[in-house]
Amino acid sequence: MQVARETDHSPEAVGKYCQQFNKVKWCVENEMGKEEIRIVTGMKAHLIDEYLKIIEEHKAALPP
Repeated sequence: MQVARETDHSPEAVGKYCQQFNKVKWCVENEMGKEEIRIVTGMKAHLIDEYLKIIEEHKAALPP
């Protein structure tokens, strides 16, 4: 709820972003390339790129 307020997004949208992030993270952990991630998640390439940037920038802090 706090994230939704701070970002001015609905709780549902924040939940969706978290689910998408976790899907991309799982794909990365399973050594999938961008095209495979696109097929598995159904996301557009530019959105996958954004999640990949977040994963790279914060990988030391992310749980395994």
